[in-house]
Amino acid sequence: MSRTLQIISIQHELAMSIGLDLDLDKMLQLFLERAKKRLSLRSALVFKQAPREDKDSNLLCYPYAHKPDDGSDWLVEQIFQFSKLDIAHQCLQKNDGYFYLFKVPKFGAISFERKLHPIDNMVLHALLPLFVRLAVSCQACLEHQNLVDEIKNRKAIEEQLRRQTYQDVLTGLPNRKMLNINLQSLLSNAQQKGQYGAVFFIDLDRFKLINDTLGHSVGDELLINITSKLRNCIRRDDTLSRVGGDEFILLLNNIGTDEQSAVAKSTKVAEKMLGITRESVELSNCSVYTSFSIGIALFPSPELSAHKTISEQAKSLIKNADVAMYKIKHTSRNGYMFYRHELQVMSAFRSEVEQRLHLALREQSFELYFQPMVNLDGKITAAEALLRWHDAKLGWVGPQDFIPVAEESGLIVDIGMWVLRHTCELIAQNLTWFEHGKLRYISVNISPRQFSQPHFVAQLLTLIDEFNIPHAYLRLEITEGVAMENITSAISIMKALAKHDLYFMLDDFGSGYSSLSYLHQLPLKSVKIDRSFVSQIHKNTDNQVIVEAIIYISKHFSLECVIEGLETAQERAYFSDKSVVAIQGFYFFKPQPEEAFTKLLNGLD
Repeated sequence: MSRTLQIISIQHELAMSIGLDLDLDKMLQLFLERAKKRLSLRSALVFKQAPREDKDSNLLCYPYAHKPDDGSDWLVEQIFQFSKLDIAHQCLQKNDGYFYLFKVPKFGAISFERKLHPIDNMVLHALLPLFVRLAVSCQACLEHQNLVDEIKNRKAIEEQLRRQTYQDVLTGLPNRKMLNINLQSLLSNAQQKGQYGAVFFIDLDRFKLINDTLGHSVGDELLINITSKLRNCIRRDDTLSRVGGDEFILLLNNIGTDEQSAVAKSTKVAEKMLGITRESVELSNCSVYTSFSIGIALFPSPELSAHKTISEQAKSLIKNADVAMYKIKHTSRNGYMFYRHELQVMSAFRSEVEQRLHLALREQSFELYFQPMVNLDGKITAAEALLRWHDAKLGWVGPQDFIPVAEESGLIVDIGMWVLRHTCELIAQNLTWFEHGKLRYISVNISPRQFSQPHFVAQLLTLIDEFNIPHAYLRLEITEGVAMENITSAISIMKALAKHDLYFMLDDFGSGYSSLSYLHQLPLKSVKIDRSFVSQIHKNTDNQVIVEAIIYISKHFSLECVIEGLETAQERAYFSDKSVVAIQGFYFFKPQPEEAFTKLLNGLD
């Protein structure tokens, strides 16, 4: 009776350890520990599925921490052979140990090792029903784990979809969709609580240049770096989002109950942001300089709330901030501007200009004017081709109004090619001007976007050769800004064209890029001293020093020096004894239509 009760106790205790946990590892660990204790086992192992003869690494062994001894290969082989037998259990003897192998149906096998003494047959037969129960519990654990894994995977996919829907992948910031949701919420709260808020439209200046020249990986690193710095400028409750390649939008809330307070707090944040880029941005393999152009629109405002839904107000607010950003970006950069209604009028005009430019390009309705350049004796030696546009609807549109729009929209590339083509055509029709010494060259302005086109050199050479004119009769004008934007690329392009007798003139020299230190690197033929130094030069000693220094440096580097913007007799007198090869300005000639310019040159002796 005592022996029977002992067997029942062992059977009951082991049975009670089965199914106590839905975690398979924990459940098996508990069962094996109790089996080792109650049966005085040296080892107890569970094998999930039979091991393969040629790939034992597929064997899953519990507990995982088990480190088989030298006899492990033998045990694995025995388990494999046992799995192929149509028996429920087997006893093997090796050295001083007895190994008991049991089938765990539809799961695997279990091995008990006992030292010196075998397991009593009555106990052994009492254990057999437990392994059927263990198999059911193992299967339940596996099904539960599969269910848990499925739920985790589904949640992970849902989270990924949520991030893709509402979050920028690169920076982790909210995207435009999430921004609109937050902004509409802020607008509703602002109206209810009487608190002002602000929308900042932030554009990272020169990002395209950095991305194109240093690579997309550097561009991505810069965006991540700038994101971190911008976050340090704002409060935790403010919303910073990325809405484009180099564009961010910031939402400020609760910045005052009156417009004056809102302006003051917005200004403080904007100035803090501008301070980020006063020093270079240190990246993994390089340092870059950049800046921000920031447009700011405050809310609420009567203009926004008049007969508009919250959604319409949000769109208008972002548009207003964008308009202010555009204005600062195309005037000074590295600054901020608050939106005002006049900017919207300007934006509408800019939009119409862009639409009409498309039509003008299709209909070839541009005109070329030419402004002669003269030597110190007043004799015409060269000319500059200038683009003019009279639109049927807008009337005369000044270059200062349509050139920036054409540049931004990309139309400037086709427009620039139109200017080059018509200038080459004029030269081809009037080769005698050059052969008889009436003109040395006609210069054409090359826009930044046109200059940076990958095939600019090849297209230009093909165009000139189409008209079969000497290359030297055409001169290309680029501004300091174009040359300094990417000096390495600029030098490469200029050298490639110089090999074909196509020479460059640096326009607006000294107007803000301080390129004196780079002057010796650029393969130039001539420089134009900016008109800001020429105006009233006879009264301005500071400008006299600058101009004479530029003339001296130009002479040192064997560069032709050209004066532009000369308008008065006093200015003319000042330059009468200076070492300049040409002067351009209203004092001598205003820009003239092609017909008048042709008559002028044909009338020269």
